[in-house]
Amino acid sequence: MSNASKHLAESRTIITNTCRVLQEAQHGPVAFGREAYASSADCYVLLNDATKIFCRALSSNFGETDDTRRWSPVLPELLLSHPERCGETLALLERAEFKELSYFQFVEV
Repeated sequence: MSNASKHLAESRTIITNTCRVLQEAQHGPVAFGREAYASSADCYVLLNDATKIFCRALSSNFGETDDTRRWSPVLPELLLSHPERCGETLALLERAEFKELSYFQFVEV
């Protein structure tokens, strides 16, 4: 397994697990300690770092010279606001024909 593939798999796991924790915190009953575990600030830091690694690994896999092309500061915010759309968001990033993500893609009309 190449370094990029390893980073891709590891960062995907971090992203999907963080989204799952956020979903559980949003919909589950409030329990002692749950707020600290699923704090928005902690999850944002995890999502920020993991999405940067994820996007860098994707760029490497696609042979792109600009390894920051797929990442945007909006990305961790999208996942934080819409953890239920984690799979969809990652799939958009994984497209060979990548188009920049916009927060407006996730605003419900």
